[in-house]
Amino acid sequence: MSLLTSPPAPRDAAAPRPRPHGLLTRGRAGVCLGIAAMLVLPLVVRSELWLGIGILTLIAGIGALGMQVITGLAGQISLGHAFFMAIGAYTSAWLGADQGLPWWLWLPASGLVAAAAGALVAPVAVRIRGLYLAVATLALVFIGLYAWETWTSLSGGVNGRPAAPVLFGDQDLSLGVMAGDRMILDAFQAWWYFALAILLVVMVLTHNLKHSRLGRAFMAVRDKDVAAAVVGVPVARTKTTAFVISSFFAGVSGALLVSYMGYFTPGQWHLMLSVDFIAMIVIGGMGTVSGALLGALFVRAMPEVVNQASVFLPFVRKSASTDGGITGPLLSGFLYGLVIVLILLFEPNGIRALALRGGQRLRRLLGRPRGTRRTS
Repeated sequence: MSLLTSPPAPRDAAAPRPRPHGLLTRGRAGVCLGIAAMLVLPLVVRSELWLGIGILTLIAGIGALGMQVITGLAGQISLGHAFFMAIGAYTSAWLGADQGLPWWLWLPASGLVAAAAGALVAPVAVRIRGLYLAVATLALVFIGLYAWETWTSLSGGVNGRPAAPVLFGDQDLSLGVMAGDRMILDAFQAWWYFALAILLVVMVLTHNLKHSRLGRAFMAVRDKDVAAAVVGVPVARTKTTAFVISSFFAGVSGALLVSYMGYFTPGQWHLMLSVDFIAMIVIGGMGTVSGALLGALFVRAMPEVVNQASVFLPFVRKSASTDGGITGPLLSGFLYGLVIVLILLFEPNGIRALALRGGQRLRRLLGRPRGTRRTS
């Protein structure tokens, strides 16, 4: 060995190695258990009520991931999510119900048309930020409500119109899946697995996007767009891309939603729908895939959980009366707002952070030898 060269320094065995960021390598056990539970759940739960809520949660999770891209990753406050969901819904109804195209054509087309609408809005939206952007996207909702109610040839007016069915050959998911004369999956189970398959695809796309170069550009713009521009990030193009991707996911979610419902009206694409999706990512955890799914589960399932539990609460009335009192929907709305306030005050990272912290404490308790005490 030459005197001018020194031997390599010994590697510190205690130095931590960088952890991989793959979807199935980081938190592998939790991801696999969650997917396994979602696969088995419709075979175990036989309640049509809870299966229906679960299907709505899966569909809402797709829209929440779209909101996560635009707000959680790119930091743009958008209240126009309902508008892009409506575009996807009416595109699917026109292509699927009116033109008779199969679902594997009208479903991606619904997302593409919504993405095209997002691309048209983005050049104006990227010039403003903060509350001004929220107000600008809010205008889309009211413009859309007027358009859907007056464009009767497409929307059916205030009375609504039928949606496009999901057909696999001659099998309609709204009727179930049969093999000969034997029922393999009923309508709720068939829709569950179909919505779950679409959601898993969107989850993988969102996860890979977050850890890609484009995802890092999103987060740089979110943290400080001026600094991002200084280091070479094209801010306007990055925001536009975020709008397009978010609108695509929203369009797919809207198309699936109305197809599952079978019939829809213009009145359901209102402002509170957009607010619900913002609440999902705030409650679940901003900027994460699992946070969007946890938030969708909370927002969609919590009203029915409160409604079922209100039967055992003596201070909750079964129906509204002239002398006032607390009803199930009123209690649900109160808890909805209370949870948002508590999350913002005590855990801005949402339910996901609470779950991770609880899991860490549980692992420490299980890993501690019996009879030992923590020393200060």
